[in-house]
Amino acid sequence: MGDRHTRPRRGLLLAGVALLLAALTGGPVAAETPPEGVPSAEYVHEVDQHQYLGGATWKVYGYQEGLVGHTTANGHVIQPNDHFVALPCFCVLSSQGGKEFQVKLEYKGKTAIVPVWDVGPWNVDDNYWDPQSERKYSSLPQGYPEAAAAFYAGFNDGKDGWGRTIGSPGGIDIADGTFAELGMSGSDWVNVTFLWLEPDHWDLPAPAAGFADIATVWWDQRPPLDSTAPKSDGRFVWFDITGHNVPNQLNDFWWGNGGWRRFGLPISEFFREVDMDGTIRYVQYFERAILSLDPATSEVSLTPVGYRSHMEYTASLPIDPFDDTSSAYYFPETQHSVQNGFKWYWEHNGGYAIFGAPISEEWSETNADGRKVVMQMFEYARFEWWPDKVGTDEEITRGLLTVELMHDIGWLQ
Repeated sequence: MGDRHTRPRRGLLLAGVALLLAALTGGPVAAETPPEGVPSAEYVHEVDQHQYLGGATWKVYGYQEGLVGHTTANGHVIQPNDHFVALPCFCVLSSQGGKEFQVKLEYKGKTAIVPVWDVGPWNVDDNYWDPQSERKYSSLPQGYPEAAAAFYAGFNDGKDGWGRTIGSPGGIDIADGTFAELGMSGSDWVNVTFLWLEPDHWDLPAPAAGFADIATVWWDQRPPLDSTAPKSDGRFVWFDITGHNVPNQLNDFWWGNGGWRRFGLPISEFFREVDMDGTIRYVQYFERAILSLDPATSEVSLTPVGYRSHMEYTASLPIDPFDDTSSAYYFPETQHSVQNGFKWYWEHNGGYAIFGAPISEEWSETNADGRKVVMQMFEYARFEWWPDKVGTDEEITRGLLTVELMHDIGWLQ
């Protein structure tokens, strides 16, 4: 494994000093002044769409910085067509004109890489991109801004670190030039990659025997989602409906454990996936699941894609333990339960082996077409109960988690 380069990272001591200075001098523009990009009521997204997207990428609610003519926390005078962002912690503030800390922004197929030149919105010490053990608000999950938790769940009594009532869930301010470059017309959810957290690519060993011809994909690269020609050497089975080749080992597992209804159809080729922590896996993406193959043993396992899927924050909070009953189970390993109809469905359709343990409680949403749905996230699946389908075989369905994840990242349109 080749050398990895360590990017600079400032400690929270700097944030503490800067916070004191901000309190004495009036503070940085983005933190002290209510953001110009705070949307009017009709633009506030009432549904929390925060989501971990893999690597060092999260979906975050972003504002337009505005404030032309004001001075940023690093001394830059804001121009009408500027390209930078503000994040709510002094600990990642670049020097004036510098690029020590940069983010990649992705919005509806457009991408921009820009430096962090200001501090805000709302807070000045919320390093929400860091692990829970390292961030100030350690009771919140990594990647979830304090302002979002305050807005959606009443965290900190609905206030920011200054005691102001949070009016919308922003975790990033985007300078006007970048805002326009991304094609944004108002505050919205943006995919944000915190580039200083990501290591550089390194040298890899040769692929496993029998798979020298498959693609290698790093955590920050698009998987092989495009349809391709069938392989005719006997190692794969061709799914003509989506145009993908499935290794014999995965095909046997797919058919033997529920096929389309449980896993969906393949949406990628089989490939070697390299994670940010150095883990190398041989995987294939299906509509509802990600299947992993150990080439040495031919063992097939499921990837816990539920952890990378959106779930309502309050539903993700742990609940108090209780004794199991005929209608409810409690899972101490995840501090969540499965109850009533979802419990029956979980028991009769594969249980732990197929769905894993619950990682949320139930929550409800109303779709754009007005349909109500009750959902619950599990390690490997999302259950969906449709009140308008009671009594049919579509009353409880499983979400297309992998398809949704690829859409959310911007790799599927």
